[in-house]
Amino acid sequence: MHHRSIRRTRRTAAALLCAAGLALGATACNEDAAQDAGSSESPAKDKSNGGSGSDQGSGGSGESGGSEGSGGKGVDADANKTIPLGQKSALTYKRSKKVATLEVTARSVAKGSQSDLSGMGLKAEDKALQPYYVTMAFKNIGDNTVKYPFLNTPTNLRDGKGNGAKILITPSDAVKSCPGKDPDTFAPGANATICKVFLLPKDETPSVVLYTGDFDKGPVYWKATKD
Repeated sequence: MHHRSIRRTRRTAAALLCAAGLALGATACNEDAAQDAGSSESPAKDKSNGGSGSDQGSGGSGESGGSEGSGGKGVDADANKTIPLGQKSALTYKRSKKVATLEVTARSVAKGSQSDLSGMGLKAEDKALQPYYVTMAFKNIGDNTVKYPFLNTPTNLRDGKGNGAKILITPSDAVKSCPGKDPDTFAPGANATICKVFLLPKDETPSVVLYTGDFDKGPVYWKATKD
């Protein structure tokens, strides 16, 4: 019980530190920094892969189970590829000593409203930006239980120019239309649906959602709109 209390305290402290920063750059806040201070997100700009549909993904899995993903594809088969919004992708989640095989889906990218963000103390320049709500679905399809994961931290959004959107770090229930609470424990077979708030210039529109589960394998990209 003592160890669990310490972990919860660290997790809460990390979330509060991020919340205090509010609108951050796409790489500025790694909520798992307490255990993985040396990691960083993929570059905000990567026009060669951001929407190209490149077929450079690598195979393999970060754990012993879950060698086949959705539709019979291998785990990490979609790395560095662009797939349709709503399509499931099996990939490796790896942060420090936390390793799992996940089925990840970018479900939706919805245009939000600044009125949803009232009372959050946004800077004037951030109040001039357009919020977007990205909803991701996760399923643990491997053998490992991950305690206190930050499943949605690797999610990012890019505009049509390939620029990364600003991430708005909020308390998990602050934006009612975009709930963002991670589970405390993510066991094999468990599911979670988590939303994340991004800010883009009003003259830009989202192009791709990307998820970098394992930095060694590269992100999976989803088109931000359905064809």
